[in-house]
Amino acid sequence: MHPPRSLAGFAVAASAAAVLVAVAPAAPAAAAPSNDPTCNTIVNGTPAGAAGQSATGYVLNVGGASELANIHTPAGQTQAAFPYIVGADTVTADGTPVRRQTANFSLTPDDANATPRAGQVTSVDGAQTFPASTYTEDVLATPALGGVMRLRSGVLLGYSFKAQAGKHSGLQVTYTAFRSTDDGATWTGEDAVFNMVSNSLGTRVAGQPLELADGTILVTVYGTFSDGVSDRVQLMASTDGGRTFTRRSIIANGNATNGYNETGIAQLPNGKLIAVMRHHVPQSDGQVRGLGTPVYTTSTNNGTTWAALANLSVSFPYGYDPINDTTGAFTAVQPDLKLMPNGVLVLRGGRPDNWVAISTNGEGTGWVGQLTYRNCPSDGNRVHGSTGYGGIDYVAANRGVVIGDNCELTWACVTAAETDFTVDKRTKVWRRWFDVLTPDVGRIDLATKYRQGHISVSTDLSDSVPGHPRARADGAFDGSTEYWSSAVKANGGGSFTINLDRQYPLTKVGLALRNGRPATGRVFVSSDLTTWTQVANAANRTHLAMEYFTLPAGTNARFVRIDLDETTGCDAGLGDTCAFLNEVELYSAINSFENDPVNNRPRGFTGIVQSWQTQRTPELADNSSASALRIIDTNPEAHSQVNFDGPASTTKRLEFRIKPIELHGHLFDVVGRNSAGTSVAAHHFAVQANGSLARYNGTAWVTLTPAGTIPVDAWSTIVVTANVNTASIEVNGEVVATNLPRWNTATTLYGYKFASSGTAPVGDNFLIDDVLFTS
Repeated sequence: MHPPRSLAGFAVAASAAAVLVAVAPAAPAAAAPSNDPTCNTIVNGTPAGAAGQSATGYVLNVGGASELANIHTPAGQTQAAFPYIVGADTVTADGTPVRRQTANFSLTPDDANATPRAGQVTSVDGAQTFPASTYTEDVLATPALGGVMRLRSGVLLGYSFKAQAGKHSGLQVTYTAFRSTDDGATWTGEDAVFNMVSNSLGTRVAGQPLELADGTILVTVYGTFSDGVSDRVQLMASTDGGRTFTRRSIIANGNATNGYNETGIAQLPNGKLIAVMRHHVPQSDGQVRGLGTPVYTTSTNNGTTWAALANLSVSFPYGYDPINDTTGAFTAVQPDLKLMPNGVLVLRGGRPDNWVAISTNGEGTGWVGQLTYRNCPSDGNRVHGSTGYGGIDYVAANRGVVIGDNCELTWACVTAAETDFTVDKRTKVWRRWFDVLTPDVGRIDLATKYRQGHISVSTDLSDSVPGHPRARADGAFDGSTEYWSSAVKANGGGSFTINLDRQYPLTKVGLALRNGRPATGRVFVSSDLTTWTQVANAANRTHLAMEYFTLPAGTNARFVRIDLDETTGCDAGLGDTCAFLNEVELYSAINSFENDPVNNRPRGFTGIVQSWQTQRTPELADNSSASALRIIDTNPEAHSQVNFDGPASTTKRLEFRIKPIELHGHLFDVVGRNSAGTSVAAHHFAVQANGSLARYNGTAWVTLTPAGTIPVDAWSTIVVTANVNTASIEVNGEVVATNLPRWNTATTLYGYKFASSGTAPVGDNFLIDDVLFTS
């Protein structure tokens, strides 16, 4: 299809003879199918059906139209393409922890002879905005890199995509190493010598570097060599901080019918390495330049040897349109891997279109993907429009951002006859959020509660570390697993106790100890700070992301303590021994909507109409967590609602918090089944327009409390305790009604329903949070 972004027609010396480099720039080398009607269909994210996705399985959610935005549109039709993203934890001037995301993109043609230049824009608000005021294209502020990583020293490190002029071939090839000590605001460059072992005829750096626990830095390069046929991928290793490299292995060796180039590399949660590679096969003229199915391989010895190559398999439950509809082959360029803090591995790729996929089994297999963007001409070449290049990063433990391009001006959007593009024929860089969700929906938002003073922490893991401002108590629940985004103790082991804002029915704990180093920790719970029970043991773990521990049934606690053994081989300034708590998550049976797809259907609910999870809106500023369920009614022909089914019993307790934004009436039911097995509303209650509570007796609404019991623009906690015959109601801890008779006869109770005031009325808008439904 189209060779990687590399050298074309560039003569270099090999022994005594001059040869022509076999790799070429990134434009399609052969004609792709044309006039594909798929290009008329825009990508709108994960569909919002009448039911939410599973609350007990893993979920990939790609944001809809509200989650997509252009982050850079150049003045005039100028180049802005082949983007990638640099993510780095930092703090604002007032010490607020943020993750800085910089979108970097090429300003030069996709031409091997063009001098690389790049532009960038930066976000410090979770990729919400990339202000135009942050744009720069200064070479030291915006180096043209192949990818960037954070070293454990705190330095950001990346390498030039192209080798230095005059030093690009032979046994030694010189690239430029770029380092930043201010989270990517500025960069310094220095030579980095790659000892290729074999005579290089032209190479490129592929993807971002990777640092191992012993400080070894790994970088993949691809290109042609005098002892090989077609492109191959080599793994280069440095033990001097990334200044000189030696070949550690050949990951994938090209031959007469296969070529391998752009590579994403990552560590799996178990420490194994995985490499995913762009793959070329023979095209109609016999040249090994046709785009084939990506391949992958793994290594159990830090890249010294690799398993046999295998074709990458990705399922797309919501559809994937291949370049070639006849073969249906799955193809991709520039695979990009990211291990999320919650342990899910994410893969990004493109061409055709753009997509992300997740692997949840810890092995880098079983991929499930969804499209993130499409821009191609319905009256032209299927792979024109977006190049398929891009980047991914995380903005929270369970939420990521993907960027890509819309057009490119060397080959992708320059054909005059092509006019009918999915989006348009304008150069720009876009971003879209996606959610990567683990099982269970009751994640406690420790970060927001701590910031607002609802919870507190007692710990000796409170040592500040010069140059690492995220090393502090709340580094243990900041949603990041960067090494220094941790609670840290110098000189010995430590303890970390969380004083929660209430008694919780805890179900699960996620732990990441000292990132990349062996460590041991134990989790204890208590209701009174006196009697402690051990509920989890993480013995001799080497965590690269969180590991989740299911807690024993009936684990109810107000206090959670994590004891950490001392570890050795500590960083400068920490002494001979130290302790790290890189990240902790707590889950309970209370549905907090904190592990739900943002702006999509809440997981585990059915019969959903005009209801979705919402996050970080102005109405949530006074909430003790960042997310809630929003139910809004703007449709006179629909009744906005959600329904939840649980196990059946003769008694139920429904607890929830509610904040009316616009109140015309809010309905909440306890649902059961009658003797015939038919579902009925056993108890039917309402918050009326004046803020009073009422029950329905079968013929009329009976007011139970005075007006204003549930005020607008304020949070109230409602508890319904019900059996099949009667119910009682509490508001904010005070009993307001008792011995309320049922509406419909039921033999068991099994669920609940939240709804707007009716089908015809419109205007209701309210938030629901912290729902607990028990027997």
